[in-house]
Amino acid sequence: MTVIVRHPPFAPLWAFFSLCFSWASIFGQSAPEPLEHTSSLGTRFVTIPGTPSLFATHETRLSEWQAFLAVSGYAWSYRPHFQQGPDHPVVGITLEDARAFCTWLTEKDRLEGRLNSSQLYRLPTRADWDAAIGLLRTRKPDLTVEEKVADERSFPWGGAWPPPAKSANLAEGEIAGYKDDYPFTAPVGQFKPSAEGLYDLSGNVWEWCWDPEIRAEQIGVLRGGSWAYFRPECLLSSYLYTVPVDMRMPTIGFRCVFEDKQRTAVMLAAAEKIKAEIRTQRREEITGGEVKKEELAAMKEKLRAAGQLPSSQDSQTPLVAAKNGEPFANALGMNFIPLQGTNVLFGSTEVRVQDFETWLKDAGRTWENKPRFLLTVEHPAVGVTWEDATAFCTWLTDRDRAAQLIPQEASYRLPSDLEWSRAAGLADESGMDPAERGQNPALHYPWSASGVFPPPASTTNLDALNIEGYRDSHSYTAPVTSERPNEYGIMGLGGNASEWCLDVWPGIPADRVIRGGSWLSRDKDQLRTGARQHAAASSSNSSLGFRVVLEMPAP
Repeated sequence: MTVIVRHPPFAPLWAFFSLCFSWASIFGQSAPEPLEHTSSLGTRFVTIPGTPSLFATHETRLSEWQAFLAVSGYAWSYRPHFQQGPDHPVVGITLEDARAFCTWLTEKDRLEGRLNSSQLYRLPTRADWDAAIGLLRTRKPDLTVEEKVADERSFPWGGAWPPPAKSANLAEGEIAGYKDDYPFTAPVGQFKPSAEGLYDLSGNVWEWCWDPEIRAEQIGVLRGGSWAYFRPECLLSSYLYTVPVDMRMPTIGFRCVFEDKQRTAVMLAAAEKIKAEIRTQRREEITGGEVKKEELAAMKEKLRAAGQLPSSQDSQTPLVAAKNGEPFANALGMNFIPLQGTNVLFGSTEVRVQDFETWLKDAGRTWENKPRFLLTVEHPAVGVTWEDATAFCTWLTDRDRAAQLIPQEASYRLPSDLEWSRAAGLADESGMDPAERGQNPALHYPWSASGVFPPPASTTNLDALNIEGYRDSHSYTAPVTSERPNEYGIMGLGGNASEWCLDVWPGIPADRVIRGGSWLSRDKDQLRTGARQHAAASSSNSSLGFRVVLEMPAP
């Protein structure tokens, strides 16, 4: 039995920052050697630059899965249409199946003394997988635009298409000039490993990733491609294949990672410290040293006296105070539209990154769950909890009252469930609460009151790769004004980001209502205007944002 062969007091941050720093520059000492771990089933786990987790060198084999079934009594009877040996990756695995295996193996190895209470096996997160596949963004803190583009276009074997012969177990008959000698799954470890010794990160079987968050949509993420895939865009290192969590296919398996939570905490704390030092260093490099407030104020006055800087009063376009029943633009440039039949001004777009970051800076807070994909200032703020969204509304209310842009009796808040429906064209829904109203089967979509599906091309930002007959030009979120407005002048109700509403979900006090589709949405029923979702107010994910309304005093 081999367990952790080396366990130094500090984790190998030298790997995480290998392109930017030496270990000595971080801790003033030599880098410890990488960690390794072997499970009771013989699976070897190795250190990966860019993540504190140790990755299994191969996908979970059929023999390991059968050992789990024999001991646990777990109910599972899937059989693929092809023959597999014990060293082939197990297939026909749902997300729940894969998580059950990780839990069982954790408990087994703890009972045998191979793991302590802070160590466990789990599925990789998307960030873990990004690191394992070698995306540069996990190994270098500040990429150039060219590097970001190259990262998005890279394959696990490099930049070439078609892939070199025997790069991975792919759909060889569908890729011109490519051959790998396996019509279905291959035994694990038959193709060239990564630099860290990981096999089959591309091809053989899709592998589940799981981020431990409460999601608004019951979808999972698969990475890596499989023996049946041949489309170049699906085999990119950065590609995320979003599927229902209960999908069971002969192309889907999984691998585990090993995590020591104490080690993770040390690494993350050290990483945050280094990031802060980088920011300080770069700021001083740009400014030539620390800039004091007094020096900055004196510089502004000097420029203003010379006529090179407008006065603060002249630097802004005069703003008009909000009035009942009239369009309104606040100091952040957020636009509001009168919502017919109410005393509410409805946000014409989702709250943008620049709006949200203005609040974060003013409140001295950090964006804890900011997505890893590229966001411009005009993209919707996603990765936001309901609690964050309501705090933003409170801050914006205080700000605009102080500036006398809104009446003292007016306030910003999240839209109610009924207000959101009215803004999307469903003014007369039946039902006593959001759950009842969500059962209405009316085929009404934010882009089509007559039930047209799929939507016309580029109407909204959805998971276009998984909607037959639909296309849009966005891989992730899109700028909030990229969609055409509805008849009321409101944009983004059909996709881009799902949106928090004010209401509590009936019967679950901790949950709040969520409306609208997102860039990850593809299900026809879930994209109906009347469909509702719900999640804990403290949860967030990369497809969930919000918009605000301004409630005016009754006329």
